[in-house]
Parts: sequence; C-alpha cells; structure tokens
Amino acid sequence: MAIPAYYSLIQRGSSGPDVALVQTWLNGIRDSCTWYAALTVDGHFGAKAEKAVREFQLRYGLAEDGKVGANTWNVLYARYTAKHGLTVPYPGIVLRSGSTGGCVRLVQQKLNAEGERLTTDGKFGTGTVAAVKRYQARHGLAADGTVGKATWEKLFPTA
Repeated sequence: MAIPAYYSLIQRGSSGPDVALVQTWLNGIRDSCTWYAALTVDGHFGAKAEKAVREFQLRYGLAEDGKVGANTWNVLYARYTAKHGLTVPYPGIVLRSGSTGGCVRLVQQKLNAEGERLTTDGKFGTGTVAAVKRYQARHGLAADGTVGKATWEKLFPTA
C-alpha cells in the first residue's frame, strides 16, 4: 500500500506537486513494453498524463478511467518502489506557503518525526513554513521556509 499521505484524486486539470510525483513515478516505471512517451514533469495533468495513466491501468488490471485514485496510487507506488527501492523522489516542484496535497502532508509527517508538532493537513501554512525553517537551520541549509530539491533530499535521503 502506498504511503497514505500521497493519496489525493488526480484527474485531467489537476496540478501541483502530487501530479509531478505521479509523472515522476510513471516515467520511472517505463520499460521496453511501454507505449506512452516520457512525460514532462511539470505538475500539470493533461492529455498525455491521462493517456499514460490509462495505459498503466490497463497493464495492471485496474479500472481504466485515466484518473489516479486510491487503487492506482497504491499500484503505481508499489511498481515504482519495486523497481527503485523505497525512496521518495523529489516531486520536481518547490513546496512553499500555499502549496497543498499529499507531498505537503508527507513533509509535515517527516517534520513531526523530527520533533515538530504540526497538523498533518496537507496545507503549507505559517506553521509548516516555520518548521521547515527550523529544520533547514539545523541541517545547514538555506533557511528560506520552502522545500526545494536540497531540503527534500535531506528530509528523504536516498541511501
């Protein structure tokens, strides 16, 4: 089962870091039998991403609706981690004040594991900004309160 923090319904028109993560996972499981072209990881769920999801769903026996709901999230996560290990790839979009979704919830959960006391609501508000700044300062990162690639990789190391 996928990390529960990730799940949010993604469909045509959705945007944000959760979409970018799905795009990263779909690219990460492509192989010689894949029909869809590599997706641009831009956080916008359009026709190409929907086509890739439909192919993924067809290939793994899921309801083929082109949407990333709970079942598709879980199978996609399982396929990605089976191929790449239990790493949490950077979603490709900086998380900052106003960001929302599963990636934000995951950061909040990780910060709580580091001693913070955030509500894991998936909303990057003032409390999350302050907690990120404290984390960054403790780990020698630029304490700007945003979660870019360097902060993400410190929070979720690959090794």
